Amino acid sequence: MPAAGRKRQRPLAEPEGQRLPSTHRLRKRVTITRVQDAGRRFVSGSIVMLVLPNTLGGRRMAVTVSTKVGNSVVRSKVKRWLRQVFRTRRDELPASVDVVLVARASAAQSSLARLTADFQQVASQARRASPPGAGR
Repeated sequence: MPAAGRKRQRPLAEPEGQRLPSTHRLRKRVTITRVQDAGRRFVSGSIVMLVLPNTLGGRRMAVTVSTKVGNSVVRSKVKRWLRQVFRTRRDELPASVDVVLVARASAAQSSLARLTADFQQVASQARRASPPGAGR
Protein backbone atom coordinates (compact mmCIF):
# COMPACT_ATOMS: atom_id res chain seq x y z
CA MET A 1 0.00 0.00 0.00
CA PRO A 2 1.43 3.41 -0.87
CA ALA A 3 1.91 6.00 1.82
CA ALA A 4 -0.93 8.46 2.33
CA GLY A 5 -0.97 11.15 -0.32
CA ARG A 6 1.31 9.29 -2.74
CA LYS A 7 0.09 7.78 -5.95
CA ARG A 8 1.00 4.22 -6.67
CA GLN A 9 3.21 3.76 -9.71
CA ARG A 10 1.68 1.40 -12.25
CA PRO A 11 3.73 -0.15 -15.01
CA LEU A 12 2.56 0.73 -18.49
CA ALA A 13 0.54 -1.98 -20.16
CA GLU A 14 2.35 -1.36 -23.44
CA PRO A 15 5.63 0.33 -24.29
CA GLU A 16 5.08 3.91 -25.45
CA GLY A 17 5.94 3.13 -29.08
CA GLN A 18 3.30 0.39 -29.30
CA ARG A 19 0.29 2.39 -28.20
CA LEU A 20 -2.50 3.09 -30.64
CA PRO A 21 -2.31 6.85 -31.33
CA SER A 22 -5.48 8.83 -30.67
CA THR A 23 -5.51 9.82 -34.35
CA HIS A 24 -6.25 6.15 -35.14
CA ARG A 25 -9.30 5.98 -32.87
CA LEU A 26 -12.92 6.78 -33.64
CA ARG A 27 -14.22 8.56 -30.56
CA LYS A 28 -17.38 10.43 -31.49
CA ARG A 29 -20.67 8.56 -31.42
CA VAL A 30 -21.84 10.24 -34.63
CA THR A 31 -18.78 8.95 -36.52
CA ILE A 32 -19.20 5.42 -35.18
CA THR A 33 -22.91 5.45 -36.05
CA ARG A 34 -22.11 6.65 -39.59
CA VAL A 35 -19.76 3.69 -40.09
CA GLN A 36 -22.35 1.29 -38.66
CA ASP A 37 -25.11 2.66 -40.90
CA ALA A 38 -23.25 3.18 -44.19
CA GLY A 39 -20.22 0.88 -43.93
CA ARG A 40 -19.64 -2.42 -45.70
CA ARG A 41 -20.03 -5.44 -43.44
CA PHE A 42 -17.57 -8.35 -43.27
CA VAL A 43 -18.01 -11.32 -40.93
CA SER A 44 -15.60 -13.99 -39.73
CA GLY A 45 -15.99 -16.17 -36.67
CA SER A 46 -16.30 -13.92 -33.65
CA ILE A 47 -15.75 -10.55 -35.38
CA VAL A 48 -17.97 -8.34 -37.51
CA MET A 49 -16.01 -5.59 -39.26
CA LEU A 50 -17.79 -2.52 -40.64
CA VAL A 51 -15.66 -0.49 -43.06
CA LEU A 52 -16.31 2.96 -44.51
CA PRO A 53 -13.81 4.92 -46.64
CA ASN A 54 -12.63 8.24 -45.19
CA THR A 55 -10.85 11.24 -46.68
CA LEU A 56 -8.25 11.57 -43.94
CA GLY A 57 -5.66 9.23 -45.43
CA GLY A 58 -5.41 6.92 -42.42
CA ARG A 59 -7.04 3.94 -40.77
CA ARG A 60 -9.18 4.67 -37.70
CA MET A 61 -11.08 2.21 -35.53
CA ALA A 62 -13.58 1.72 -32.75
CA VAL A 63 -14.54 -1.43 -30.87
CA THR A 64 -18.08 -2.38 -29.83
CA VAL A 65 -18.65 -5.19 -27.34
CA SER A 66 -22.20 -5.71 -26.09
CA THR A 67 -23.29 -7.31 -22.84
CA LYS A 68 -24.08 -10.48 -24.83
CA VAL A 69 -20.33 -11.15 -24.84
CA GLY A 70 -20.10 -11.43 -21.06
CA ASN A 71 -19.53 -9.50 -17.88
CA SER A 72 -17.41 -6.35 -17.74
CA VAL A 73 -14.17 -8.24 -17.15
CA VAL A 74 -14.68 -10.40 -20.24
CA ARG A 75 -15.82 -7.43 -22.35
CA SER A 76 -12.76 -5.41 -21.34
CA LYS A 77 -10.45 -8.30 -22.23
CA VAL A 78 -12.06 -8.69 -25.65
CA LYS A 79 -11.79 -4.93 -26.29
CA ARG A 80 -8.11 -4.91 -25.30
CA TRP A 81 -7.38 -7.86 -27.56
CA LEU A 82 -9.24 -6.37 -30.53
CA ARG A 83 -7.40 -3.05 -30.11
CA GLN A 84 -4.11 -4.96 -29.98
CA VAL A 85 -4.95 -6.93 -33.12
CA PHE A 86 -5.89 -3.72 -34.96
CA ARG A 87 -2.72 -1.99 -33.78
CA THR A 88 -0.47 -4.79 -34.99
CA ARG A 89 -2.38 -5.72 -38.17
CA ARG A 90 -3.88 -2.43 -39.42
CA ASP A 91 -1.62 -2.43 -42.49
CA GLU A 92 -3.65 -5.39 -43.78
CA LEU A 93 -6.66 -3.09 -44.23
CA PRO A 94 -7.28 -0.80 -47.20
CA ALA A 95 -5.83 2.69 -46.82
CA SER A 96 -8.07 5.55 -45.64
CA VAL A 97 -10.87 3.66 -43.92
CA ASP A 98 -12.86 3.96 -40.72
CA VAL A 99 -13.40 0.57 -39.07
CA VAL A 100 -15.81 -0.52 -36.35
CA LEU A 101 -15.05 -3.96 -34.91
CA VAL A 102 -18.06 -5.63 -33.31
CA ALA A 103 -17.38 -8.62 -31.07
CA ARG A 104 -19.88 -11.45 -31.32
CA ALA A 105 -20.84 -13.54 -28.28
CA SER A 106 -18.36 -16.25 -29.31
CA ALA A 107 -15.49 -13.77 -28.79
CA ALA A 108 -15.75 -14.42 -25.04
CA GLN A 109 -14.37 -17.94 -25.52
CA SER A 110 -11.90 -17.00 -28.28
CA SER A 111 -8.16 -16.79 -27.77
CA LEU A 112 -6.03 -13.87 -28.95
CA ALA A 113 -4.74 -16.10 -31.76
CA ARG A 114 -8.31 -16.89 -32.87
CA LEU A 115 -9.28 -13.19 -32.83
CA THR A 116 -6.14 -12.40 -34.84
CA ALA A 117 -7.03 -15.04 -37.43
CA ASP A 118 -10.61 -13.74 -37.64
CA PHE A 119 -9.30 -10.18 -38.07
CA GLN A 120 -6.96 -11.26 -40.85
CA GLN A 121 -9.84 -12.96 -42.64
CA VAL A 122 -12.18 -9.94 -42.49
CA ALA A 123 -9.29 -7.60 -43.41
CA SER A 124 -8.64 -9.75 -46.47
CA GLN A 125 -12.33 -9.57 -47.41
CA ALA A 126 -12.29 -5.78 -46.98
CA ARG A 127 -9.14 -5.45 -49.09
CA ARG A 128 -10.65 -7.51 -51.92
CA ALA A 129 -13.86 -5.43 -51.79
CA SER A 130 -12.07 -2.06 -51.80
CA PRO A 131 -12.15 -0.14 -55.08
CA PRO A 132 -9.12 -0.41 -57.40
CA GLY A 133 -6.45 2.15 -56.64
CA ALA A 134 -7.53 2.49 -53.01
CA GLY A 135 -4.09 1.32 -51.94
CA ARG A 136 -3.06 -0.81 -49.06
